[in-house]
Amino acid sequence: LFKSTDAGKTWTEIKGNGFPEGTKGRIGLAVAPSNGDVVYALTEAADPSKDGSYTPQTSPKANGLYRSTDAGKTWAQMNNYNVRPFYYSQVRVDPKNADRVYFSSTQLQVSDDGGKTIRGAAQNVHVDDHGLWIDPNDPERWYIANDGGVSITFDRGGNFIQTTTLPIGQFYEVTYDFATPYNICGGAQDNGSWCGPSKRKGPVNNSYWFTYAGGDGFYSAQDPTDPNIIYGESQGGSASRVNLKTGERMSFRKPSWQDRYKQWEDSIAVVRGDPLKAETKEQAKALASLRAQQKSDSVDLALRFNWNTPLVLSPHNPSVVYFGGNRLLKSTKRGEDFYLISPDLSKKEQAKIDTSIVYNGGITLDATGAETYGTIVAFAESYVKAGLIFAGTDDGNVWKSPNDGATWENLTTRFPGLPASTWVARVEPSHFDTLTFWVAFEGHRSNDFTPYLYVTNDGGKSFKSIVNNLPKTSPADYLHVIREDPYNKDLLFVGSSLSAYVSLDRGATWAQFGANLPSVPVFDLKIHPRDHELIAATHGRSFWIAPIAPLEQMTPKVMASNVHLFEPRTAYQWGEGPTLAAGGNGNAQAFFATPSPTYGADISYRVAGAAAGGQARITISDASGDVIATLNGPGAAGLHTVSWNFQGRRAGPAAAPAPLSASERRD
Repeated sequence: LFKSTDAGKTWTEIKGNGFPEGTKGRIGLAVAPSNGDVVYALTEAADPSKDGSYTPQTSPKANGLYRSTDAGKTWAQMNNYNVRPFYYSQVRVDPKNADRVYFSSTQLQVSDDGGKTIRGAAQNVHVDDHGLWIDPNDPERWYIANDGGVSITFDRGGNFIQTTTLPIGQFYEVTYDFATPYNICGGAQDNGSWCGPSKRKGPVNNSYWFTYAGGDGFYSAQDPTDPNIIYGESQGGSASRVNLKTGERMSFRKPSWQDRYKQWEDSIAVVRGDPLKAETKEQAKALASLRAQQKSDSVDLALRFNWNTPLVLSPHNPSVVYFGGNRLLKSTKRGEDFYLISPDLSKKEQAKIDTSIVYNGGITLDATGAETYGTIVAFAESYVKAGLIFAGTDDGNVWKSPNDGATWENLTTRFPGLPASTWVARVEPSHFDTLTFWVAFEGHRSNDFTPYLYVTNDGGKSFKSIVNNLPKTSPADYLHVIREDPYNKDLLFVGSSLSAYVSLDRGATWAQFGANLPSVPVFDLKIHPRDHELIAATHGRSFWIAPIAPLEQMTPKVMASNVHLFEPRTAYQWGEGPTLAAGGNGNAQAFFATPSPTYGADISYRVAGAAAGGQARITISDASGDVIATLNGPGAAGLHTVSWNFQGRRAGPAAAPAPLSASERRD
């Protein structure tokens, strides 16, 4: 901790006089607005020792809240409450009361006596508090930011209003079903797993969404043959299958190394025979071999699961579930009776693995499972051939198995220009053949923000980079996901740390695909094959959907034409029944609602040059060739979409209606 009295020209370190002198970590600092001599420092500090060394501890006694009443000359430790200093360490002072101090923790804490006594300051509000703003003119009003969003109090924490108008969900993955309209599901950071409609006739608001799994949400999966069957996952490989119709929940049971260990013990007992008799040389040799195998097998079966564990349904059989630890598991019974189909696919860097799974740290010991290392983080099965599977690990290994895990081929050394041990972000098999697949890597955890993207066309024998004009500097934009369109093999999408990008030429060139999409990390992309829509799971701005049918039909011939009308995607009419609690959102403005796409049929066209009069005219005819509706749309150069609401002239000699604008509806 340093102090300057000349506007930053010179600095003096503060230590001693009550403030920790030894090794220190993160320090949260606040000066009382009502009295500049009162300073609080929420400090991570090692317990002192004679030789200057220290031993990491779960809760060092020197940790805690320190207070000075003379502008930092002398200090007093008010308490030693300092939970997970690297994660929190925020401190604020009431602008009109220097003795009232707030500091962050799993649950926000407050003291009215300068830190001598403390209590919870935000009851019944989401945990993991990282930000606090206090109104300088009205200390009764303050905002708290945590893993659940933003909450507001007008009575110093007695009661709170939880804001529900901000689309700020941090989603990791997304999936879809085949209902009409389809539903999407995904896992959100510390907010569980959620499902809701992709669209409605009217606006979509929070009442149409529901949560079905808790904790930190990650992978979701929906049975394409039964919209009632969904899968949810929380951190560290905790996953379950849910039947929305019956409410039944089945938690995944993973193989246990203890059971296998007992099997070895039984085998050892048989070989040993009577324990009261001396071992023969033959027995000793056999027992030594069995115990060595037992130790190796038991270590291998002590499964490790990443914070975000791949959970994937087979595209060939939705009853088949793949689940990735450090070894790959498979179930043919919708998540029941998992069995192992791979060895440890990580690099088995035991020192790093041990560091990641046991309590450790510089000053304060910590281990939550978020750091678990040496795990599978990417998995995919070929869309063309069942049992052709791919896996990638957090320590940079890439594997391929042509026979559902019976044998594995390590492809790790075949990516030119890739730094060793770079995290495998995604593997994407081709929808058109078995020899083509893509692999995206990302190294931001190692301070490498370069995008890495490769493709193979020979089954993994060789790879080439297709990063090409993706941003590499100012700033570099590392990648989270790569997807191939299921209808146009030249159409690719990637999600990055800042945006999404599209390629119409199989990765030779890229363009930012960001119309209306905020500048935000795109962690996952999925393409709905029936509705021809791209679904993005963003880490900070929730879900976004874009129609891509025109891009799927974009060819050099289309690009060369002056005007082109794209084949419309199938349009659906549907009815909507009552939704639980939906009626309560009709009053005032304090609820989130986003417009749905126009209900009707989308008609897309491309104009190479501006149309005469600045408008395009689209006529819709019935099977007999009679015009039943006319739409006017933009005539400027570019790609445009107008919507027809299924309304038009009825059969018979009635006069044709006047032209409709692109957004107009006529009943």
